[in-house]
Amino acid sequence: MGLQKYVSDIKTVYSSNTVVYNRLSDLEFLNTMFGPENMARAKEQMGDKAKGMDIQNFISDRDTCSFDMPPIGNIALFIEEREEPKTVKIVSDGGGKMAFKLWIQVLPVNDSQCKLRVTLHIELNMMMKMMIGKKLDQGINQIADGIAQIPYGRI
Repeated sequence: MGLQKYVSDIKTVYSSNTVVYNRLSDLEFLNTMFGPENMARAKEQMGDKAKGMDIQNFISDRDTCSFDMPPIGNIALFIEEREEPKTVKIVSDGGGKMAFKLWIQVLPVNDSQCKLRVTLHIELNMMMKMMIGKKLDQGINQIADGIAQIPYGRI
């Protein structure tokens, strides 16, 4: 097993770093997207991007969230560290077959714009790295794109 690191491209967010940080450092906001009453609408809005996305039993509070994602199983996340207003470190509990850390870094550009980068640290053996390494490279950028596209001023 070896610790692998996947880093997204730097994304532009059209909101201040303080607003973005405040939103991302409170996992309760995820209920607005993944709560049962909003999941169907989110899938409809995402269209083809939502294929295979089957999030069930989603719950969250300020520091934690958990959900079921067949066939992976239950995934529980919690905020390990907050460094206001620039970094949120989220870790998994190791359930869902893989333990990982997700770091979200936010840096100001000006009062209404910031830059964002997402880094994934995950333990993978050589076989898993060969099987899913390229998908994780793509996936980390998709996660960063999704985070960058959140309408921060309207939530």
